Amino acid sequence: MDSPSRIHSLKRPAIERMLLIHKALQRGGFPNCSKLALELEVSSKTISRDVDFMRDRMLLPIEYEPSNHGYCYTREVESLPTIDISEGELLALSIARKALDHYKGTPFEKPLANALNKLSASLPDTITANLSELSETISFKHGQLSNLDESTLRQAIKAALEKRVLKFQYKKPGSSGAEQRIANPYHVTNYLGKWYLIAWDHAREAMRTFLLARASQLELQPENFDLPADFSADDYLWSSFGIWSKSGDYEVAIRIRHSLVDYVSENIWHPTQTIETQSDGCLTLRFKLGSLEEIAQWILSWGKQVEALEPQELRNLVRKQAQSVVDLYE
Repeated sequence: MDSPSRIHSLKRPAIERMLLIHKALQRGGFPNCSKLALELEVSSKTISRDVDFMRDRMLLPIEYEPSNHGYCYTREVESLPTIDISEGELLALSIARKALDHYKGTPFEKPLANALNKLSASLPDTITANLSELSETISFKHGQLSNLDESTLRQAIKAALEKRVLKFQYKKPGSSGAEQRIANPYHVTNYLGKWYLIAWDHAREAMRTFLLARASQLELQPENFDLPADFSADDYLWSSFGIWSKSGDYEVAIRIRHSLVDYVSENIWHPTQTIETQSDGCLTLRFKLGSLEEIAQWILSWGKQVEALEPQELRNLVRKQAQSVVDLYE
């Protein structure tokens, strides 16, 4: 059974071992791998890798002296080079750490936490302490997560990365069962905590957005495809008010009444938005969108405080959905 000191040494970060090696080299005496391994309670191979890293990556003047059977500095070295991290970068790292809370209870929690812990372990102690303190000052409140297994997401990303045709079963909302889909996966995106696949559907000969939580039995096919030169994930995603696939080009105008003027003005709802203040104090909000369904739902969520002005197709859509709600409660 391992002793407490042995267990502690196994958990010691590489940067801490290198600091101890550095101090040993400063003292002189030509320490070698065997002596350092015994002192730090690790293998000689681990010490050898650490020394190689210090010499080749940190550019420290370390040489092996055969006559003394050990290492030495060929010139004076006052301190071990440390990771230079700015205040802004430290804040960004702490935010990334807290953002992991979004994936608690999912298959991604452990691998994400392991990756960030390895990164944090390479930082000096003072930075690690500040990182922990800063992380306690920040929190996230997230929306709902998809019930998605890790293998589905991994397969989708792999297919998009390798430009491989993807076959899978897909169950649309309200349908009795799943149907087979074959598609060219262009891009994978996360929207409000849910993972989506943007792809060219072979049977429909059109772009489609698939919620990966509804996909199953993903199989990468041997055929490859070429990503269209005019495809831009950013352009495609920002053509919608949310995540729906593009169905056209629409110039949308919406009237915002007084009670919502301040709230609407202080938010960026879409990168194409423009805001016009009217003489009566109301606002006219304008967007360029590729679909109308999601903006119609957004308008309805505000009741009579928001009115669809243009295009007429949007007004008709809002009226139809509003009438459906009225019919439900009659």
